[in-house]
Amino acid sequence: MSSTTSSPASGYYHAKGDPPGTVRFWDGQQWQGGPTTPPNHKPQPAHLSPEIRLASPGRRIGARVLDYLVWLAIAVLVALLVGVDVGETLRADIGMNASFQQNLIWLAAVATLEIGMVATQGTSLGKLALDLRVTDADGNIPSFRQAALRIAPLALIVLGSFGSWAIMLLAFVSLVLMFVDSSHQTLWDKVAKTVVTDRPL
Repeated sequence: MSSTTSSPASGYYHAKGDPPGTVRFWDGQQWQGGPTTPPNHKPQPAHLSPEIRLASPGRRIGARVLDYLVWLAIAVLVALLVGVDVGETLRADIGMNASFQQNLIWLAAVATLEIGMVATQGTSLGKLALDLRVTDADGNIPSFRQAALRIAPLALIVLGSFGSWAIMLLAFVSLVLMFVDSSHQTLWDKVAKTVVTDRPL
């Protein structure tokens, strides 16, 4: 494990160079002891690299909330550009109450940000803040295609009210899947063949 300004909390982690499926205890500053079987070990899904540490649903939800705040800020900027008439109240909302043009510009901005970050950095702004990464099953940064597939459901926003309700339904199904799936994969993870992981050690 490298020494960084944001060193992971103490706990059991896989150490680079150790046998697959083993962990060591990290005390917050350095490794303690040798490689051992993980306590309360749950078998890693067979399709994933043994070195991948899946992010918990709680941390994933926290990261997505931060992403939504970024998306809301983008919506406000778009509304300022195209959605406000003189004398009217600022309408920063998207989807049901926004114009097609407003939704389309918002979608282009959000998709560019998300695809660009996931395909080049393996993270979004929210995940970056919580030290999470998006990877493929081998722990590699996703391709541009995979990154695009992860954000593709947001394209429904251009359908207005119907699209907004469809996105909310997909988000609910994905939330349930995140808790019951052995890899904590959402619908878009399954389509893109990605997982969300803790930062590599």
